[in-house]
Amino acid sequence: MITFGTEISFEEYNELRRTVNWYEVSRRQFDVSIPNSRFITVGRDDGKLVSMARAVGDGGYHLLVVDVIVHPDYQRQGIGKQMISQLIDFVHNDYIESGETTMVSLLSAKDKEPFYEKFGFFRRPNEERGSGMSLFYRQD
Repeated sequence: MITFGTEISFEEYNELRRTVNWYEVSRRQFDVSIPNSRFITVGRDDGKLVSMARAVGDGGYHLLVVDVIVHPDYQRQGIGKQMISQLIDFVHNDYIESGETTMVSLLSAKDKEPFYEKFGFFRRPNEERGSGMSLFYRQD
């Protein structure tokens, strides 16, 4: 049975990232980014880290989903769905007030768009909005 909490270590985070072929973050990046997340959920199977999701935001209008990772051995078991459902509950109950609109954005991993569409996310570009864009910058 998967249980969810909010604690994750630097080593666990990078190990989980490696399982899905994402680059590792530095200790400084971890120490700054994880505590400054607006939302975080960490899935464990008998103590073993198997998933995590987090979002960052300005506390008002915008929330950006930046990590949704499920260990490959645990994919297609509904864990990702549980984490995105927790995120949506967070938006409704803790992030937005009655009468307000907030924008929840994400950059989907390749070919994962149908998963997010089930929750109401839509693809860009479309007739109203341009493409999402990214820039990876490395300081050497």
